[in-house]
Amino acid sequence: LKYFAKFLEPIQYPKMGGSSDVGENGVSHHGYLIICYVMAVFCIVSFAIYAIIRHTYYLTRVKHRDQNTEEFITARHTQHKWRIAWSFFASAVGAWCIAGPSQFAYYTGIIGLLMYAISAGFPLLVLSICGAYLQAKYPHVCTVGDYSGVRFGPTLRGFVVAIVLLAMSIGMLAEFIAMGAIFRDFVGSVDYPIIITVGIITLCYTAYGGLYVSIITDQVQGVLTILLVIILSIYTAVKFRPPRCASSDDWYNYADPPLAPCMPSRIPDQLRPNKLGYSAIYSMPCSLLAATIFSESLWQKVWASKDRKALIFGGAMSSLGVTVVVFLFGLGGWLAAWGGYVNGNYTNMNLLLFQVFASEQTDNLEESSAHVRSWVGVITVMVAAVMNESAIDSYQNGLTAAFTQHFFPKQSTFFARWCVIAINVPLMIISFQGYPILALYVLSNMLTTCGFIPLLLGLWDGGKEFITESSVLSGFTCAMLVSTAYGIGKHWDSSNPRGSIAKGARYTWYDNVNYDWDYFLVASCFSVVGMIAWIVPAQILKYFGIKGWSFTQIFCHIPGFYFLTGSGFDYDLMDTRCMRPIARIVRYDYSQSPFNNPEATEPDIPAVLVTPAKGATVTAEVAVSKE
Repeated sequence: LKYFAKFLEPIQYPKMGGSSDVGENGVSHHGYLIICYVMAVFCIVSFAIYAIIRHTYYLTRVKHRDQNTEEFITARHTQHKWRIAWSFFASAVGAWCIAGPSQFAYYTGIIGLLMYAISAGFPLLVLSICGAYLQAKYPHVCTVGDYSGVRFGPTLRGFVVAIVLLAMSIGMLAEFIAMGAIFRDFVGSVDYPIIITVGIITLCYTAYGGLYVSIITDQVQGVLTILLVIILSIYTAVKFRPPRCASSDDWYNYADPPLAPCMPSRIPDQLRPNKLGYSAIYSMPCSLLAATIFSESLWQKVWASKDRKALIFGGAMSSLGVTVVVFLFGLGGWLAAWGGYVNGNYTNMNLLLFQVFASEQTDNLEESSAHVRSWVGVITVMVAAVMNESAIDSYQNGLTAAFTQHFFPKQSTFFARWCVIAINVPLMIISFQGYPILALYVLSNMLTTCGFIPLLLGLWDGGKEFITESSVLSGFTCAMLVSTAYGIGKHWDSSNPRGSIAKGARYTWYDNVNYDWDYFLVASCFSVVGMIAWIVPAQILKYFGIKGWSFTQIFCHIPGFYFLTGSGFDYDLMDTRCMRPIARIVRYDYSQSPFNNPEATEPDIPAVLVTPAKGATVTAEVAVSKE
């Protein structure tokens, strides 16, 4: 305890008045800091123990010692409708709900808040509908990268997996950063102890049980999250009573607010329907749908669902739950801003939600952001810890599934488990930098917006002839280049060309935290324009009997191409000289290896597209499917 206590020393807040160090019931700030750590760690460890016990019981019940790799990353057809619903819900809400919606509502007003809430929920329903169709059409795929390889080809598969890994890494970074910010700025400690605690504990039970463990914990985490959100909502409705502003303060300027917090009689213009809010009507549904399509952590629920009915039901229920929870969290930040508890000069924009609890203090607004000083603040920290843990383990499973299925298909779960560690430890370290959360999401959402429409069009049976690997890659590339050029053009200054290029590109991919609608419209539309720009000349040439080369036929001669695009190793890595000692330690059963099992020597979906002869035209669908 003495060793751990040094991490719990509170940071020195600016002087906040005589009562600032003592909160409700006479408990000091340092006392609340200890309580927050104890309760948060208790919740995190309790779920980990529950997950390990449940998974051990599951392995005992099914009478086999361990899972194979596909079971580890998909838990295929094992989960009923309510588990799928809770798993979708718990994976979709995380500590980002503490930071994102309230901050977005502050900038975009009530319209932006409504669109954020709706857009956070409805993509889950869309994903479940598309997932049901994809499952029926390609029943053996394990990841969205697998689907890309089967439907289009290996080059696009490698490209999609790279985007999936980047997008989910950014989401996981945002989760770590949000949780660290809560403990740094609201609890009053440093950020890295809680980040390390959440990261290591989730890493341990995820590496032990894979997706099955994540889903069984999601159910309990989701129920507890709903319960605690209800408590916070009731508390806010009863206790949030900021003083009214004098008539002279009704104008309320957030750049230079009154020293004493007060609520204007008229809702400030920034919080009313405004230009940024109307912009969110397109930007939020587009960006969040795109992010969902490229989130392997959510696609895993598709593979795990018992049947189509369970999947659709789970998507619909979770969509409704996520919409309500995101709206309530965003509304908290919106109310805090209306009540005068937000100061643009001092308040941490990642933690606007916690300013609702600033009504508990009587100190001047200019001195500091709100910090924990009552039981409701402790409950809020517990909510954040539970949501953060559920989101982190989902991201860990999604990243592991995408990476393992791409580079280590058919290999032992030993490699999948070590991938959990190899991927997540660097992300934990990077999160200590504390990057702006909304800015991180801009990067991933813009990137996924450039490609989600072409990828979904691959499900259309009538488009197999012309929606090909080459046309989809053309759409991706065109959207990214045109979006960057559009941003540069909007920020162009002829007196400083180099600075304009840097500023425009940075705004497009990082600084657009207001989610200007035109950037997302350009990205989504030009992904289709880029496809058409490839399809039309290709079909004209084909009509005249001229056949060209696909991207795969061009790149397949590069050394390492097939490994980078998902073919993996054609032998059992555990049977190599350097791995045999480890195989003996983990008691690896060579007879269960797909390379030694006759039933698995010819998989239903080969990972490598055969290279057609020069001048031949072969679709990926025909090349890799037994049909």
